[in-house]
Amino acid sequence: MYPLVLQIISAIKSLLGFPGSVTGEYSGTNPVSGQKLPNWTTCPIATSSFVKVGRVAMGDEGLEIYSDIDERGFILLNEDIDAVLDGDTRNLMQLGARYLAGSARLSKSGRALNFIISPHYYTIPLRSVLAVLDGRNRKGAVFMGK
Repeated sequence: MYPLVLQIISAIKSLLGFPGSVTGEYSGTNPVSGQKLPNWTTCPIATSSFVKVGRVAMGDEGLEIYSDIDERGFILLNEDIDAVLDGDTRNLMQLGARYLAGSARLSKSGRALNFIISPHYYTIPLRSVLAVLDGRNRKGAVFMGK
């Protein structure tokens, strides 16, 4: 179906007098006003290897993590947040019951907060975590690899 869509768009462009192709570079003039149009290049869209599976929000006692896969809620306690952001590994607790549920640590690149709640491996972009901690965002997305 995708090649057919490109053929249709290319046909419409040629009927309207637009040079160039949909998948390459384009520059020209507006056929109605005669104004020079800016140059642009199209590129393929990369699909993500992650899927959104929950959310993270700041609670009274720490960073609360909610997953659509697991009905239990989890928390990274306030006293552990700084240690995790400094590169240490800390425990995640189950909300309410305070049972040990998993562990949290920074990714190797330092650009994400990863946590394991057996048997699942979750990740949150660090910029989202920091925005929630700073109060700029009320909540952030939690992802899992496909």
